[in-house]
Amino acid sequence: MDHGGMLVNIERALTIPGWMEAEELEFLAQCASKSNTIAEVGSWRGRSATAMADNSDALITCADTWADNAYGNPGWWTESDGPDFCKRQDWLLNAFRENLKDYIPDRVTQIRMHSVDAARALIDQRYNLIFIDAGHRYEDIRNDILAWRPLLADGGIFCGHDYHEHTNPEVVQAVKELVPNFYVKGTIWIAR
Repeated sequence: MDHGGMLVNIERALTIPGWMEAEELEFLAQCASKSNTIAEVGSWRGRSATAMADNSDALITCADTWADNAYGNPGWWTESDGPDFCKRQDWLLNAFRENLKDYIPDRVTQIRMHSVDAARALIDQRYNLIFIDAGHRYEDIRNDILAWRPLLADGGIFCGHDYHEHTNPEVVQAVKELVPNFYVKGTIWIAR
């Protein structure tokens, strides 16, 4: 797709279950194409990570717990996987790995731990793009913003998902309190 004069490819990302809309995937793909290092905080099955990997040569660090209970009940996000898919141990991590197999381990690194712990473990790293999409409770998003913002390289892009008053008021509250001068594209908040 032509996105603001730049061609991005999100076809493969759109085949992966997730809640990110095409316009948002295109935005992340465009940001990724200008980045050398990316941190994704909360990756689930890899929909957004795939959009970023397919449109860049960046090294991508994905931090997530990949907990078996993360949307581990049947729903539209597991329909094509069969009724027992979410009952298997490490189902989510294995789905992520399958979706990103073309990039692991050469360009995509997995950090399987809580997002704040991952930020502490990576404290000496700097990223051109940090995308936050882990916990959606106020305390979670607040802690992620505080933990990951120091890892942003000068001139980098700091953003996150699910900025929506109706469905995620706690995300909205934390972003309004901690991210001055942000703007929103779809449900992605972006620091200026």
